[in-house]
Amino acid sequence: MRATSACPARSARSARTVSFVSPLEEVESAFLALAADPWPLTLPARLFTDALAGGVLPVNRVRARLVHPSCTEDARTRVWAEVLARRAARREPWSTVAVGFTVPALRRLLARLPRFAEIEICELEQEVLTAVSAELNLLAVNEPQAGLRLVRAGDRAAHRRLYAAQRTRRTAPLPLDENSVPQPLPASGAAAMCAVLQRAVHEKVLTEAEAELIARTRVERQVMAKAAAAVGMSARSAFRHRAAAEERLAAALAAQDF
Repeated sequence: MRATSACPARSARSARTVSFVSPLEEVESAFLALAADPWPLTLPARLFTDALAGGVLPVNRVRARLVHPSCTEDARTRVWAEVLARRAARREPWSTVAVGFTVPALRRLLARLPRFAEIEICELEQEVLTAVSAELNLLAVNEPQAGLRLVRAGDRAAHRRLYAAQRTRRTAPLPLDENSVPQPLPASGAAAMCAVLQRAVHEKVLTEAEAELIARTRVERQVMAKAAAAVGMSARSAFRHRAAAEERLAAALAAQDF
């Protein structure tokens, strides 16, 4: 666990990576897999020019050209018409290609949005992708602004989720941890609490992340949003993890397991 002034007995916690499944990254991985050698999925190069150009381009290079400022609106329309026509005929893998084309724009719009502790980024990404997929099912093959419509559908879904969170914030009371004025424990009480947490980690009653979360919020009296960020969680997820961890710790202490 992290060594701090409030908990001097805690040893330095080794660095760890907290991994989350990102729906956008899953789509991106599936899209790039379609473009990978030795048999990449391709589209005709002639879609980017009025001339009868020969050759083909892997779909990842097609996407790169689509987002380049030099790409004309006519070229975008031709590319999307081709993708939508192939999707209408064969569905996959062209549904993945269509959604994959929107990933760079979706990343940009999500990066501009405010971050709310109660909204998991993975949940937000999933809602955005669900809206994009629903809009994709409504597109006609000859839709002139297909890409723009898909991105706007994702943007609307993201803002609906944020507005819902804002309404909840206005009507729901804040958790006690966020309302109270943080007051660290006295040094003697902090040392005793840290010793218990260290033993709990050693006996595998708690993980290092759970012990650090408890130490930050119960010993140092940090607000949950700050403590959660330090251990790589959202505040909402951290409340759940801490509650479960404290139940296990209380049961272990009651049973004198350590």
